[in-house]
Amino acid sequence: MRMYLFLLLLTGVLSGCGNDDAATTTAAGGGVPPEVLPPLPPIEGLTPFVDLNLDPRIVEVDLVARKNQVALRPGIATRLLNYNDQFPGPLLHARVGDRVIVHFKNELDESTVVHWHGLRISDAMDGSPMIQAPVEPGASFTYDFIVPDAGTYWYHTHLHQIEQFERGLYGAIVVHEREFPTFSAERLFVADDIRLGANNQVSAFQESGPDIGAGRVGNTLLVNGNVVNGETGQPFTFSIPRGAIERWRFVQATNALAHGLRIRGADVRVIATDGGLLPQPFTLERVDIAPGQRYDFEVRPHADATEVVLEALIQVLDENNQVVEQPIAYARATVEGEVKAEEPIYPLVELPRVDVEPAETLQWKLSGGVVDNEVQFTINGVPAYVGEGHEHVLLHTFKPNVPVAITLTSNVSPAHPFHIHGQFFQVVARGGAPVFEPGLRDTVHVRGNESATILSYFENPGRWMVHCHISEHSEKGMMADIQVDAPVGHHQH
Repeated sequence: MRMYLFLLLLTGVLSGCGNDDAATTTAAGGGVPPEVLPPLPPIEGLTPFVDLNLDPRIVEVDLVARKNQVALRPGIATRLLNYNDQFPGPLLHARVGDRVIVHFKNELDESTVVHWHGLRISDAMDGSPMIQAPVEPGASFTYDFIVPDAGTYWYHTHLHQIEQFERGLYGAIVVHEREFPTFSAERLFVADDIRLGANNQVSAFQESGPDIGAGRVGNTLLVNGNVVNGETGQPFTFSIPRGAIERWRFVQATNALAHGLRIRGADVRVIATDGGLLPQPFTLERVDIAPGQRYDFEVRPHADATEVVLEALIQVLDENNQVVEQPIAYARATVEGEVKAEEPIYPLVELPRVDVEPAETLQWKLSGGVVDNEVQFTINGVPAYVGEGHEHVLLHTFKPNVPVAITLTSNVSPAHPFHIHGQFFQVVARGGAPVFEPGLRDTVHVRGNESATILSYFENPGRWMVHCHISEHSEKGMMADIQVDAPVGHHQH
């Protein structure tokens, strides 16, 4: 069913690509009358784009990347690179099946592209610099696609990523179900870390040492662009009434920082992962989240709670040089007032089967070392991409719609949050043993000296990037391509 729906939507976007005149006509009041749809619920936490199109099934926006200054700490503002002068960039808010048109302009001093992380769109619109020509300074590019799957996603730069990403080129995407469950409120939290030095400016980028080996980690934690740690940091604050049932969406936009995540003062269920809603929500005291991953939570304040707190559990060294988890409040909600909320009705979700014999079993070995006095990271022993302008190695060609099991291993201590563009998969085992990690994923956390086995049906045809989401690792070799063949009888455009 997912594949059939996806092909219908893909056919719609391909037939609509380049048809901006039709969108403009509808927006101006001519053509087919717009479909009457219930309004999307507001998302608290980030400012949305200004939609330029009056058609309720078309989201048309302007996106500009340029230099910006943001007051992160008291004193001098931090020089960043942002989208539309917002940090994070504006929220892209749509409904499953909507056509999205993004008029992107690059006002940076260097080339860039925009990747739509998690969206199963066409490879030509995905923002892969191996397919899309980089958008040069002063140039523009229009991204035009259909959003085929409901869920919480995000967008970010995918070129010169070590610096561009650290300096703030990212934003969030929320795609609602066609018939979405109703909550008292929906909130979005985008977490990041940034390393600030003298005069509140981004610290110099290192070419060796831990920043390369394990990936750069910041000294300043952010939620929705607000500093939450340190002497001047404050959690993101709001209020929540007793009796409320809220949906909290969480995006991990860090470069290398992975940590635990929990919500205190409320009954909490996990209702969605990277690829959207789960067939059955489940209760979990905490989740572990890696760069690039997302979770949605159903949150109900305890009857006797005075506050509800969203916490990161960060590993630090204590006074005895032992690794412990330090809780840091990302957000704090004061419980005020009372409402009577209706129970959300979740749509029926059926995930692809994993209790099947895979058509193929593959091994992807993630490693790294020093070659010619330079650190290189590899997939199956090959540095697939080193430096702008180099061709990606084609790692594998997949037949569509058949189950394939891939075991990823890291034989060195650094972890690798490994991302596959344009596809969903499920995590079925770690260290060869079955695990309970339900839901569709596009990023799997491959911990050091551990294996993780994923199963995918590779439903979306095209050429797709696969890479570690730690910028230093991908930019120095741990980035390749896969090819997914088109189904028989399907013609790619």
